[in-house]
Formats: sequence, C-alpha cells, structure tokens
Amino acid sequence: MMNVPNQCDVVVIGGGPSGSVAGTLLSRQGYDVVLFDKAKHPRYNVGESLIPHFWKYCDLVGVADKIQAEGFISKAGGTVSWNGVIRQVAFKDFGYSRPAMHVERDRFDHLLLENARTQGVQVYEEMSALQTDFDHGDRVQVRYRPIGDKTAAEISCRFVVDASGQGAVIARQLGVRTIDEDFRFMSIWGYFTGSKYIAADGKAYPFETLTSIPPTTFVSNVGEWGWVWHIPLRESTSVGLVLPLEQMKHIKASEEALEAYFLRQCQEIPILNRLLENARYCPGSLHVIRDYSYRPTQLTGPGFFLVGDAAAFVDPIFSVGVTISMYSACTAAWALDRCFKNPGRRADHQAIYATHFLDRLEVARSLALPRYGAGVGVSARATSAIKSETTLELELMYVVSTLTTRNENFQDMVRNNEGQQIKSEKYRVLEAIEF
Repeated sequence: MMNVPNQCDVVVIGGGPSGSVAGTLLSRQGYDVVLFDKAKHPRYNVGESLIPHFWKYCDLVGVADKIQAEGFISKAGGTVSWNGVIRQVAFKDFGYSRPAMHVERDRFDHLLLENARTQGVQVYEEMSALQTDFDHGDRVQVRYRPIGDKTAAEISCRFVVDASGQGAVIARQLGVRTIDEDFRFMSIWGYFTGSKYIAADGKAYPFETLTSIPPTTFVSNVGEWGWVWHIPLRESTSVGLVLPLEQMKHIKASEEALEAYFLRQCQEIPILNRLLENARYCPGSLHVIRDYSYRPTQLTGPGFFLVGDAAAFVDPIFSVGVTISMYSACTAAWALDRCFKNPGRRADHQAIYATHFLDRLEVARSLALPRYGAGVGVSARATSAIKSETTLELELMYVVSTLTTRNENFQDMVRNNEGQQIKSEKYRVLEAIEF
C-alpha cells in the first residue's frame, strides 16, 4: 500500500510542526521513522502569529535558512487595546535578535514537513491513522488507510508519537483528554484583503507598505474576557474572535447568521473597524471551533507519546501554541532516544517528558487564565515551573500579561516564590492610533 513498510522504529501521526520536528530529530539520531498525515501539504491551518522563540527549534532541525528565505512577514511587536488602554511591546527589547513572524501556516508547515522528508523521515500524505493497538508486547500496531480507500493496513513499530493536532487520535481512543472548564471558548475567524495595519510607531499604514514597514499583531478585548486578533499576512489579513461559549448561546438565540455576526463585530470593535474600513472580506473564509481548549489526563504510556495540540491546547492569546508544540516535539525526541537506549528505564524517561511538557503548559495556561471568578487561579505546578525562567523572560511575561490586564495571574506565580516580584517598563502606552 503506497510502499509503506511493514515495520519501523517510530510512527509519527501528523505532519504539523510538532510531528515534523519530532520526526526530523529522531531520524537524525538514526531511527527509522514513518510519518502519516491525512492531508496533502500545503494544507490550511490557523495560528499565523509566531513569537521569536520558535527560531531555536528551527535551528535544531536545520530549517531556519529555508524559513528565512521564504519571505514571511516579520512583525515589529504587538499592539494591544484592552479596556480602552493602548499599549505596545517589541521583542527586541527582551534580547531577541531574530523577529517574531506572521506566517501562512500552510507554507510554514510544508517547509517543516519537506525538511523532515529530506532528512530521512518516510512521509506519507493523505494517509489516515485509524487506531493504535498496544496489546503486542513491546510492539505497537498502527492501523492506517489512504484517504478515499476502503482497505486498511497495519504497520508495526516500537513507539507512536501522536502529533495529530486537535484530531488527537490516541487521546480520543484512550479517553485521556478532557475539556478545560476554565477556558470554555469558541473561536470565529476569517480573512480580509486590503486591510490597514498598525506599525511599531503607533500609526496605521496601508497594506501595500507591509514589507517595507513591519506590522505589529493587533489584539483587543471584546467584552469582559473575549478578544480579537488582527494578523497581516503576505496576501491577506487574518481576523478572529475568541468568545466565551455563553456568548455563543445568545448568538444561537438570535436569527443572525454566524458570518453576519462576525462581520458586524468587525465593524463595531474600536480600532479594528478603522483597520478594516476599506478592506474586503474573503467570501467563504469563515471558520469556527468550539470548546477548543483541553488538557491531558495522560501524556505517555507503553508505546506512545502525545505532543503538541494532540496533547493539549489553551487560549492562544499570547501566540505560544506553535512554540509549545515544537518544544514538546524536541523533548519527546530526547526521551524517545533514551527509551530506545535504556528500555529498562522507559517509564522514567517518559515521566521526565511529561513533567517538562506539563510545566511549560501550565505556565502558559496560568498566564492566559481570564479569571472567571473565585477559585480560578494559577496552579502550583506553574508556580514551581516559573522558577526556572530567566529574569529577562520573566520580564517579558510580566509585560505581555500587563498588556491584557491578566497581570494578576503572573504576579500570583512569582509572588508564591518567596515573595518575588517582577516589574518592567519595557512597553509604551499610546493615547490613540494615528490613522
């Protein structure tokens, strides 16, 4: 079946950033890796704003030069309007010499996948991983089928890395994923052509100057806890709403169609409406995800690792999703190498991976918590994990959480560490955006 081998060392399910990174690192270490992706790349995905932390993972897998050569939009920082206060931040003020970026995820993910292929990963696209069977001793059977085919086949491996994103093949099969009750959100987004954007000088510029005057990512609150993003890309601008599910009930109760509601919000949200006043909505570009934040009850087990969005996903307000996915892939590849070399301590190596991933996840989650009410706060794991961050990174966390008035979450984490306090003035407040 499409020359898929009968066995290998590792099967990777999913060809997004976490799957491509994990597969590349394992192949570089001499392991026989087969990667299945149900789509044909390049394929659409959302999540176009990348913080500069992603570069170190691109360096690790040898794809940084290709990413640089692609000509994605370098962003100058972030502009946030929250409860009427406008603030701006730049990553260069926190020691980052390479830029944050706005990327078309279809192209970005394709570059990572092709890089994995050139480094020895056996990539099979339009191939759906159906089920995994762990009842074969130290081997795992992965059942798969080409898209559009009715005949399934199996491949035997030592480990499966589930990087299948929100499809979460293994997590759904084993029932080890739960909705995060503190993030009962939905997201609605679409694309516009010809939108203005906000640069680092606080001025709005026409779309045509995007490559000569770098943009910022614009974020604004919607109501008490919802928010909107505005991300200029090379040919269009991604605009999305993140709203509490409770608000969705009111939308359903009205006769207004979801697309009409989205476009009306785009016309009513201050600053965003000015950016879009001469823009054109791309018909058919509306997307919706409901209840898209979830947490794992188990990250590893005999024969498997969950990485990236297949393991967990939190409110993407700070654009950390791709970076956390790549981090989890690197950490899983490290643990897998040790599982192969010292199988007697497999459980220990998997526990190390789970600890590091959950530490990183809980810090991101606690920073993003919108504090719905009493009893919702940062976790003890996040409070402990944040101790390992550098002072400069803590300063960055302080600033970005201040931009969205979620600074109380960050202060809770550091305050619990022997009364530590972090402050920074590395942001500026604007009276208004100059249009």
